Amino acid sequence: MKQFDRKTPESAVKYFRSCIVNGDLEGALSCFDKDAVYIDRDGSEIRGLDNIKIAMQHLCNWKPEIIGDSHKATIVGDHAIWIDKWSMNAVMPDGNPIEMKGATSCMMKKNDDGLWLWLVDNPFAGDFFQNK
Repeated sequence: MKQFDRKTPESAVKYFRSCIVNGDLEGALSCFDKDAVYIDRDGSEIRGLDNIKIAMQHLCNWKPEIIGDSHKATIVGDHAIWIDKWSMNAVMPDGNPIEMKGATSCMMKKNDDGLWLWLVDNPFAGDFFQNK
């Protein structure tokens, strides 16, 4: 797998997406801070790495290609806001293709090693406005 330095928000996102497409669950989980919150498609907040791992397991099993578009990172000290549009293509275990599109809004935090980690990951942020 390609090496990523993860010392910029953009390289951290590229690393995460590489882990997902390669089915690397532990690598994907390493992208989250110990206090992270993952916002699921239904808006529920998934807290704790053990619970986030369950959500990431599904993605890693599908091994989807996730392509980002029009990203923006705003950095303030050791924190950043990341937004982007994304599209995802995968083949489900039953052989059916799946395509999804969305918009992400994430809060990231730089750890003591200088790596950017997700503190809040909301890959379905765009859905919030469509359901109002």
